[in-house]
Amino acid sequence: MSSEIFYKALKASQQGQNYAFATIVEATLKGTPRKMGAKMIVFDDGTSYGTIGGGRNEKAAIAECLKAIKQQKPATVTYNYFGREGESVCGGQMKVFIEPFAIEDHLVICGAGHIALPLSAVGKILGFKVTIIDDRREFANKKRFPHVDKIMVGHHAQELAKIKIQPNTYIAVVTQGNEYDFECLKTVIKSPAAYIGVISSKPKKVKFLGRLKAQGIEEKYLKRPHIPMGIDIGSETPEEIAVSIMAEIVAVKNKERIGTDKFLNK
Repeated sequence: MSSEIFYKALKASQQGQNYAFATIVEATLKGTPRKMGAKMIVFDDGTSYGTIGGGRNEKAAIAECLKAIKQQKPATVTYNYFGREGESVCGGQMKVFIEPFAIEDHLVICGAGHIALPLSAVGKILGFKVTIIDDRREFANKKRFPHVDKIMVGHHAQELAKIKIQPNTYIAVVTQGNEYDFECLKTVIKSPAAYIGVISSKPKKVKFLGRLKAQGIEEKYLKRPHIPMGIDIGSETPEEIAVSIMAEIVAVKNKERIGTDKFLNK
């Protein structure tokens, strides 16, 4: 097996692209174009590298990979070559394991103050890549945040604009000033981020959304931010507020699984 396919996977991860492997895990000795161990990688844009035999079955496997990427669920599928309707006529059978891989969820925290510290810690515990942004070097440093992945020092909104925001990016705005909060919100309001939240009171929400609307931001974008962010758990301390924010972020992240039997009261 060529190592090139794994290089492609590494490059995709570095560029923030989801992908899935399709690997033949069982195959008859005769009648299949490729044998056990043959592997193909399929990217979330539908392109692929490698082959598990070509033809209609490979096309079907690509569709299964795209489905697995979207749902983040592995699968095993069987393809026949017995010549029946809709089948190839080679005379064999193979099983293909579909294994999706997703890029790491990214928590971007604008602000490095008293809420950002526990928020970043909880984010790391939950497996997020964490980035801190603040214009105060005495706050935004490795001594204060030894556990985070990246620290950006500079104007909050300007640094935020440098980040490649993707559908697995979660943005929490907790700066030391209302104007900083607003500029950060304005910077990402149209982004594809999965979550945009601002630490806020309800009057602040009305003011922020009014300003954005006056600046021409469409209504569909104004509905996106979570302001005030966090689930109401009666939180008071920075640590409790951090828990409420991460609970809301996780709820957004896992929205398709909320309400399943696992979480219903017995």
